[in-house]
Amino acid sequence: MGTKDKTTRRLEEYNDVFADIINVLVFNGERVVKEDELVDIDTKSEFAADDKGLHGQERDVAKFWTAQNIRFALFGLENQAAPDFQMPLRLYSYNGASYKAQIIPDKPRGQSVTEELDSTATAQSKAPASHAKQAFYPVLTFVLYYGMQHWNTAKSLYEAVNVPEPFKRFIPDMPINLVEIAWLPDDVIEKFESDFRLVAWFFKQLRIYGEPYLKLQDSKLMHRIVHVLELMRMMSAYTGNPDYETIGIRESHNKEITMLAAIQSFENHVKAEGRIEGRIEGRKAITDIFSTLLEQGRQDDVMRAIREPEYLKLLMAEFGITDEDDAKTTDQT
Repeated sequence: MGTKDKTTRRLEEYNDVFADIINVLVFNGERVVKEDELVDIDTKSEFAADDKGLHGQERDVAKFWTAQNIRFALFGLENQAAPDFQMPLRLYSYNGASYKAQIIPDKPRGQSVTEELDSTATAQSKAPASHAKQAFYPVLTFVLYYGMQHWNTAKSLYEAVNVPEPFKRFIPDMPINLVEIAWLPDDVIEKFESDFRLVAWFFKQLRIYGEPYLKLQDSKLMHRIVHVLELMRMMSAYTGNPDYETIGIRESHNKEITMLAAIQSFENHVKAEGRIEGRIEGRKAITDIFSTLLEQGRQDDVMRAIREPEYLKLLMAEFGITDEDDAKTTDQT
C-alpha cells in the first residue's frame, strides 16, 4: 500500500469525514447519514480465480449505514491517484463479494425490504444479534480520483470489456461512480462540512495553479481543521513535501487551529529552515576560504577577515562567491 493510499484512508476512515462525503455525493449535502450510524466492516474478502485458487482482495474504506439494528446500505470508497483501466472489474468484484456475503442459509428467501422492516420488532425479539434475519441491503461504491489530469481510461464495464453487441441485451453495463476531486464545482465543495472540504479545495487549487491553494489567502482557509495530523500527512504525501507532515505533528493537539493558521505556521517553518540553511552554507563558504588561505600561507589575511567584515567580502569576491552567497554570509555575521 502506497503512502498516498495510506494517508487518504486514514482521513476517510473517520466517521465525520466518511458521512460528510456520502451526504454530499448521495444526498446533495443534506445531513442524512449520521456519524454514529456508521459501522466499520472488514474490507478484506476472497474470490475464486481461473486458476481455481482463492485470492484476496481489499477495499479501501467501507462502512455499514445502520439504524436500530437495521442495515440500510453498505458504502465503499476507493481512492485513486492515477487512472486504472481495471477499475470497473475491480468494483464489480468488490460489490459482488458484498452481495455474496448477504446470501446465508437461514435468510428468508424472497422477503422484500419493506416486508422485513414492517416486521422488524417481531423479528428482533426472536432472532440473534446478526444480520441473518435482516433485509438485503444495497452496496454503493464511489471512486475518489485525486489525479491532476482527467480520468482517461475505462469508466464502465463496456469500456473495459469487449462485449459483442448481441450480448449487451443480456449483460448490463456497469458505470463506475467516478468523482474527480480536482474538478469538483465550487458549489459542491462548499457543501462539505468536514476536513474533506479542505481536501477538495487543496486538490482543485493544486490543479489550477500548479501549487497548493494553501498559499492563497482567502476566506476558505478559516475553516477549522479537526484531524490536523491526518490532513497534513495526506497533503505531504501528494505534494512530496515533508514540511506539511512536520506542521501536522507540531499542531496535532491544537483543537482550534484553522487552515490559515496552519499555512502561516508552514510558511514560518520554511523561512526558518531557509535561514538555517543559509547560515550553514555561509559558514561552510568561510571555512573553505580560510582553509585555502592558510594553505597558501596567508595567515594575515585570515586574521584581518575575522576583524574586518568588509575585507571578508573582498576575499569572498576573490574566491568567486556570488552575491546570493554574500547575502547569506552577511546574515550570519
